[in-house]
Amino acid sequence: MAGGTTTRIDTVTNAERGQSNTPKFSLQLGVFAADFASGTDQMEAVQRLRAMRFRAHAASGDLDRFDALSEHLMITVPPDRAAIGVARLRILTTPEDILSCYSGQFYDLAELARSGRRLVEVGRICIDENHAQDVDVARVLLASLARITSDYSADMLIGCASFPGAEPARHRNALNYLFDRHPGPANVKPGRRAGLNHVLTDGDHTPQATDLREVPALLRLYLGLGGWVSDHAICDHDLDTVHVFTAVEVASIPRARMRALKALARDDVR
Repeated sequence: MAGGTTTRIDTVTNAERGQSNTPKFSLQLGVFAADFASGTDQMEAVQRLRAMRFRAHAASGDLDRFDALSEHLMITVPPDRAAIGVARLRILTTPEDILSCYSGQFYDLAELARSGRRLVEVGRICIDENHAQDVDVARVLLASLARITSDYSADMLIGCASFPGAEPARHRNALNYLFDRHPGPANVKPGRRAGLNHVLTDGDHTPQATDLREVPALLRLYLGLGGWVSDHAICDHDLDTVHVFTAVEVASIPRARMRALKALARDDVR
């Protein structure tokens, strides 16, 4: 960096995470490989990409308290060890896990915690700018999520799907579309947590099919899998985003799509 400054990337090792007994995961599709990061070098690669995409190369990286509780998916093009895509995943098996997860900071997940579902929380998804438009990287990510969901017998994928820019007015049409066309079921959808800046539906705009174009690609992908969203969004000024709670129930994924994902996930090298 300019001026001879050294950028420091904080890392979390497997030992610190206490997850040495976690089942191994490895998948290869074409030139791409996906694995759970392990060891300091791989966690540094994960943090380097996250710092670049979420924090504009911030010297402190992008670590938070949830990293130590999570697995970190890393997509590479061997033999190059640089991460071109990453995602953070946490298996939530108890009501306490669900209530205290990353998404639980922003959304009241009490009904979901009482549902008895086994969840995989997915977050911090980012792709290197040189591969951002590469559909094959998205295929690797989806295949990986399909395998991990199957390996952990998960009922649902959850997370916070983000719009860039913590300015709700910029995302007005897309948010109205989501709240109108893809609301979550009443028995498990999140409630509103006190003290947060909630973004609600705007009755002055009638949602149109064209509004879907303004929804981020990753969230459109989740909707295509049968996903649903909360009835409100949250402004996250820390990451400069507006996000909605998003869930994909495994049982609701169209059968043909699930068969295709499982076929991709089986094409792996262990």
